[in-house]
Amino acid sequence: MDLKFKADFRRSPTLLACISGIVLALFLPLTAFADPLPAESAHEKTIPIPQNIPSEPNRNTFGIYLENDYFAGTDSGYSSGLKLSWSSAVQDQYPEYAFPHFLFYPLIKHLPFEKRPDRQRNITFSLGQNIFTPEDIETEEVVKDDRPYAGISYLTMGFHTRLPRQMDSIEVLLGLVGPSSGAEGCQKAVHQVFDDIEPQGWDNQLENEPVIGLMYEHKKKLTAPDPNGGLGYDVILNTGGGLGNALTYYNLGLMFRTGWNLPNDFGVMPIRPISSFNGAVENRDGRLASKIGIQFFASVEGRAVLRNIFLDGNTFTDSHSVDKNPVVGDAMTGVNINLGPGQLSFAYVIRSKEFDTQKEGQKFASINLSFAY
Repeated sequence: MDLKFKADFRRSPTLLACISGIVLALFLPLTAFADPLPAESAHEKTIPIPQNIPSEPNRNTFGIYLENDYFAGTDSGYSSGLKLSWSSAVQDQYPEYAFPHFLFYPLIKHLPFEKRPDRQRNITFSLGQNIFTPEDIETEEVVKDDRPYAGISYLTMGFHTRLPRQMDSIEVLLGLVGPSSGAEGCQKAVHQVFDDIEPQGWDNQLENEPVIGLMYEHKKKLTAPDPNGGLGYDVILNTGGGLGNALTYYNLGLMFRTGWNLPNDFGVMPIRPISSFNGAVENRDGRLASKIGIQFFASVEGRAVLRNIFLDGNTFTDSHSVDKNPVVGDAMTGVNINLGPGQLSFAYVIRSKEFDTQKEGQKFASINLSFAY
């Protein structure tokens, strides 16, 4: 995609209206459910947790994710993604002001990891939109051997519990696929601003369909750096899965990070289920980090995919679809910079072919900016 920026601020209201449309499209109530999770290992209990250390007040965190294949010189497949996320402070209990306890707590309290008094907790809310298009966006006809036009706008709510070297997360996703997602208008508005080719095939997109998903993920630090900071590295395992009419999958991945003053978190992920955790970047003694840090990271992840609405098509009505590959892999590398309450990450992602007739794998860049307040 040859993007030539066109500084026409008269079109800015179009973009604002686009974002507002995503919010208005999402009106479904949130709920929660969870399956049993693995028990804590005996080794985890041996890690000392500092006591009586003066710390700053716990902080909430706001994050923004932006992904686009423009950085890879293409405009097809996974075309773009935008996610706004908010994370509550990590503390001993879930914040009462963040959600109605009478609705969620009767379910949450039965989760195995919720019965551990030594765990800290927080919740996340996210609002996002993903857009998918075939390679040929200039034709009005259905491109039969390429993926369908599709967009999703969604809300998520995540529940996270932490120990020094592991985190368990449950996330509920509610959203809309189809014209009501607003993906067509958003992509066309962006293409107008950048004076680029207007996509012509959105009349062939997936039909309107509400989507719901339940995801779980376990992250474990197999190694950890020196808690006093400085040069170090860590290795983080992640595994989990999801169930829903949009996505049903199992994932397994490994991340390696090395650099100066690694943050006390569980790594950076591209936009996907359970990727919205952005807790305040803290030192390992519990205080807000103040030293500048820079790290390089690399990760690999595989997914066994049973259901992908963006390739399989609508669940309850006929729509364009392609034959998906049952196993998909991601390789990612990037750099992260953190200083005090702020953190900025840039990653480059290579994804294997997702369906049989796809010419080559997907490439895109992921930018993540978060700020604790």
